[in-house]
Amino acid sequence: MSLETALSFRSVLNTQRKFTKAYNWSSPVYKHLQRLKVAVSYVTCLPLTKIDFDEPMLLHGLSKYLPCAGLIIGTLLFALNSVLSVSRAEPIVVGFLLTVTWLILTNGLHFDGLMDAADGIFSHQSKERMLEIMADSRVGNFGAITGFIVLLGKFVTIYSLTGASLGACLIVIPAWSRWCELYAIGKFPYAKEYGKGKIWHDTTAYPKDLAKGALPPLAVTLAFGLVGYPIVWTAMIFCIASGVIFSHIMNKKLGGQTGDTYGATVEISELVCLLGLSVFT
Repeated sequence: MSLETALSFRSVLNTQRKFTKAYNWSSPVYKHLQRLKVAVSYVTCLPLTKIDFDEPMLLHGLSKYLPCAGLIIGTLLFALNSVLSVSRAEPIVVGFLLTVTWLILTNGLHFDGLMDAADGIFSHQSKERMLEIMADSRVGNFGAITGFIVLLGKFVTIYSLTGASLGACLIVIPAWSRWCELYAIGKFPYAKEYGKGKIWHDTTAYPKDLAKGALPPLAVTLAFGLVGYPIVWTAMIFCIASGVIFSHIMNKKLGGQTGDTYGATVEISELVCLLGLSVFT
């Protein structure tokens, strides 16, 4: 073997070792990607990896990946909006398809939490009784009415916002609404002794994870703002303000948060953000 061939072969081996080191099980980058896949698979309908929904430890420390999961949802909505814009579909059709797709992408997870939370909160019972009502899997009158209003509100506001600006907002809104969810998870105590949402709260390092979770949506918002879509800053402000205020209201009502109020925080912040954009832009 010539010296040149030996050096070339050694270079290939070194490159392979670097690649393997970057993506093996012990690599921080690989671990973060794997955890992100679990988070996305849990909170969306995207089967990026197989997960056992009955295994609580699987959710250990996943909350900081929620805004990234929101960016993935937003990117898919942005892509659909772009396709519909090219096809010249009627705005009312665009609004309907985006609203339905938004709901399907999340598996109705947050929407279900919204309806359960509405049943409990609007019952005007004691904290303990409200928590019992929220734990009931059956949807009551208040939950059904609230769910209808939120879906209708999303449809009407998306219909009124169709265009390039809507596409940019569709990316950042799901991300910031889930950052608000992360805020609710880390900031407030869990209102029940047990529950699927408790592992999210117990394994969230607040405020460190809150800061980490803000970086991806902030970078995307900054990028869109710099290329001519300042409306994304308005979307961010509406989303954060409404989500933070709503989570404080839920904490005052229940003495903490539950998995249902986490979902409600997402839905309410998204709706208020869309309403704000429709009215003030």
